Amino acid sequence: MDEYLIDPRAYVWLPPRLTAKPKRTLPLLGGFTTVVALAMCVAVPVLGYTLPTSHKAANDIPVMFGLFSAVMLLMSGIALLFAPAWVEVGHYPGGTGHILRLRPASVSVGPLCGGAVSIVGWPLFYLFYATPLTWSDPGPVNPHGFVQITFGIFVLLVIPVIAVVLGVVDLIVGLPALRPSPQTLQRYAR
Repeated sequence: MDEYLIDPRAYVWLPPRLTAKPKRTLPLLGGFTTVVALAMCVAVPVLGYTLPTSHKAANDIPVMFGLFSAVMLLMSGIALLFAPAWVEVGHYPGGTGHILRLRPASVSVGPLCGGAVSIVGWPLFYLFYATPLTWSDPGPVNPHGFVQITFGIFVLLVIPVIAVVLGVVDLIVGLPALRPSPQTLQRYAR
């Protein structure tokens, strides 16, 4: 029977109630995050270069930071989509049940944190994009000196907020499921 026992450093036993999280909840959240991130990867450059504010040379910088946030969110969503592959049925000292393979789960925490890292790109996006909205000089393109906020500009301003919120939600939901602490395991085992 010893040949079937698992290495406690490579696997952790999951209580049945906690097994549902990486099997059902994380793929749903990952699928939603991936779809939103792919939409953002398309929307940021399209909106960034077709809006009335895109005539400035500094427009490339906010588009770059918006794409950075979208790609980080995409990595986070893909990491959550693969979460069910790391849960398997195996033998542990107390019997047989669901176990979580710690190595791939640990590797997935990096991209999962990447979604929350988009917090870095968020203020930089607004610094470089919102400044021309409030500091416009009158000129041949903009004779009145102000930019009228259109629906496209509003959407482009909301996209980084969505990326940060989804990235933080992915981290808050995914981290305890992929790296369960002993307290989490005890709480779900009751």
